Amino acid sequence: MSDHQHGQPAHEGHAEPPRHAQHKEDAEMLRTRELRHGEPQLTGDRWWPHETWKLADLYQEGVQLTSYERFLAERELARRERRVNMPAVIRREELTYEATRAPGVSVGYVVAPHMNQESPAHTVEILNLRPGARTLPVKEYESVAHVLAGKGYTEINGERHDWDIHDSIHVPEGMWYQHVNDSDQPVNLIVARVSPLMEQMYTMATIYKGDSFSDLPDDYKPEHPFTKERVTVGYVEGIKWMSEMQLSHHKEASALKEENIERKKVMKAADAVIQRSHHKGDWKVGLIDTYVGFSNRMLGLYVHQMPPACHTETHKHGWVTVFVLSGKGYSIVDGERYDWQSGDMINVPAGAWHQHFNTDPENISQHLTLTTQPLEYRVMTTKGSVEEKYVELPAMPAGDYAPAVDWWNQQRPVAR
Repeated sequence: MSDHQHGQPAHEGHAEPPRHAQHKEDAEMLRTRELRHGEPQLTGDRWWPHETWKLADLYQEGVQLTSYERFLAERELARRERRVNMPAVIRREELTYEATRAPGVSVGYVVAPHMNQESPAHTVEILNLRPGARTLPVKEYESVAHVLAGKGYTEINGERHDWDIHDSIHVPEGMWYQHVNDSDQPVNLIVARVSPLMEQMYTMATIYKGDSFSDLPDDYKPEHPFTKERVTVGYVEGIKWMSEMQLSHHKEASALKEENIERKKVMKAADAVIQRSHHKGDWKVGLIDTYVGFSNRMLGLYVHQMPPACHTETHKHGWVTVFVLSGKGYSIVDGERYDWQSGDMINVPAGAWHQHFNTDPENISQHLTLTTQPLEYRVMTTKGSVEEKYVELPAMPAGDYAPAVDWWNQQRPVAR
């Protein structure tokens, strides 16, 4: 049994850097050795893996921060406290099912904001469908699923996609879908969603009420906001109240929708291809990823396989949740050992050093990884890391200077 399971620190009494302070050592390491693929190239004097980590450091150093920066720093420190107290492994025996609105469909939450386990971007749950059961038809955010037991089909955008054990399913954003168990055996699906992230973004559709508005004459010339010139504005593709900008947004959304319709929806187990892993010491299979034909933009699904008595190198990245498909072993997460076996979940916080070990001398271990890494690749080209340079800023004279009270009236005319 692991030290954590006994409720004792794994390395009590050892002098180790505090958790989340490791990035200072990481920065020195990144500057002094040859970089691996995907690692940040440091060009500043100070480096942090995330902006809120930077603000937490500056907050503790007592430097000048704005009210918003202090808010973010205090929130990050509170999150750190929660993460320190959050075990990295969820035991299979801890899963409890609850009924859903769909008859015969139960859900067991594994990683979700209302639990002791969290991830800021995604949730993970186990869906159980009794024979003949089906989920409610819904249209919502992107999700990925993997078949742990049973067989059935998912209807996506009116098209049936059959699946069996160890097949993987991608449901694109904004498409009607429904999972169906048409067999005589129960079905278990492990499902990842991006609900926490979308909750924070609060994206909503634009809706027009259709009431009255000022329908100005076609030859009306609006005033340019800065040069004050009167400008002729014509129709865009024959539509009066339309702009090139808005039309480009519509066209882009339509192209993405078409891509979602055309791309792959199910990865059959037999079609999965195993390759070498960048973690070293294990092997990797891409199940839901753009490189194997899917249109996933936010969620990815992968399998990592460790040979008998092997282990990965120590590494860190963003939040991931790992389901142990088979095997037994342990993981070191932020210096603590957590034993696991098939059916357990490993929830690795962002920025936590971790390493996985297969302790079976004869059998492989297989791990299903659910991650928002595809979103990171699309919108966070720096992977979130931030830097600062030491520069000499000009000293400001002492005095009673304060920004003008009528700040909104401090505009200057545009030079013509």
